[in-house]
Amino acid sequence: MQEDPEARISRQFRREAKKQLKLVSNPEIESYVDQVGRQILSVMGPQSFDYRFFVVDESELNAFSVPGGSIYVYRGLLEQAKSTGELAGVLGHEIIHAKNHHMARLSGPDPISLLGLLGMILAGGGPGAQAAGALGQALAATRQFSYSRQLELEADTLGVRYMAQAGYDPRAALSFLKALDQQRALSPADVPTYLLTHPLTQDRVANVELIIRSLNVERPRSEGPDPLKRMQVILRLERHDEDSVIGEYEKLVSQYPDNAEARHLLAVAQQFQGKSAPARGNYEKARALDPRRPGIDRDMGRLYSQIGEFQLAHEAFERALRAAPREALNFLFLGELLERENNLRDAANAYLSASNLSPLAPLPPYRLGAVYGKMNRLGDGYYYLGRSMLLQDEDEKAMADFERAIKILGPASPRGQVIKEEIEALKARGR
Repeated sequence: MQEDPEARISRQFRREAKKQLKLVSNPEIESYVDQVGRQILSVMGPQSFDYRFFVVDESELNAFSVPGGSIYVYRGLLEQAKSTGELAGVLGHEIIHAKNHHMARLSGPDPISLLGLLGMILAGGGPGAQAAGALGQALAATRQFSYSRQLELEADTLGVRYMAQAGYDPRAALSFLKALDQQRALSPADVPTYLLTHPLTQDRVANVELIIRSLNVERPRSEGPDPLKRMQVILRLERHDEDSVIGEYEKLVSQYPDNAEARHLLAVAQQFQGKSAPARGNYEKARALDPRRPGIDRDMGRLYSQIGEFQLAHEAFERALRAAPREALNFLFLGELLERENNLRDAANAYLSASNLSPLAPLPPYRLGAVYGKMNRLGDGYYYLGRSMLLQDEDEKAMADFERAIKILGPASPRGQVIKEEIEALKARGR
């Protein structure tokens, strides 16, 4: 099959973005953003291309979409958002830009023009450009790539409707826009990057207010703990701010000892810093206070696994899987436990489940390929390593792994037939 032109542009952009943008690689952050995006996509019907979600490790308040469904959210936006609903509002908006081909409508259908505009995003991103004295040029390029009033209103209208259908409070989209407007008013010389490509007008705010009224949202929905706070803690830990995080949550726990969320997040930070004993105590107290806290059993399973309490780790993962049987991270981290126990067959099954539940995530097939290598199933191992490389847009490495796999498995084997198709598809899109 001929590759969709926008899908090709998206793939080419992702390759270049990997060279010029530092991306967050934490599987929990990646999974969180991906799940919010896929929850919105689930109510939108069949799509013409695969959507991919990435987090850029920069402090800017920014997000953008690329033709073909690659959507980038900056760490700064996650850190400044007040709720997962606000993130859903941004992702819904960006999904509509991709779904309705807004960049093509902005620049014309010529792929070279599209790639030129996308190159402006890369040229203008991050503090590296500022350090090189290219800030003025970057801002000028970013302003050239700015959506029209009509396209912004369209993305707002459909994005808010879809996020509401997906179960998110649409008022969060409005609160995000108002926060941006307030930030611009307070610091007119420091306009958030997001507003340079997504101009904010009173028409947009009024339009979102009108949409929300038409949806008859009467009161806040009853929801569990918002996972965004946990993601913000993880991002701070990734930036080596663990001492500050631990200090804040120790103070919070001393003031509110029965606050399960505070104990849980303190334990996450303590575990990150290698303080296993206090982390264990806080996990267990948090679970006693709120046994249904999302993710706590998975976190406890990982800690028990790290300290060699394998039976307790299995019990924790069993609880996690009963609570969320379709959560890919539960299987991914269970696979780590089983691999640590040298139970390679079950580890492979766990990684395979994670891969099936999150088919565009490159980490599960990579782990699966490594486990098959340990089991001396080299043909299967090279195949899944190739799948992982393919999902990372490393076509040459994927081709090399697939060719190694087919030599071992044979082209007539069932797996060999699949690999032949993969190789032919790679060759076709390389032409």
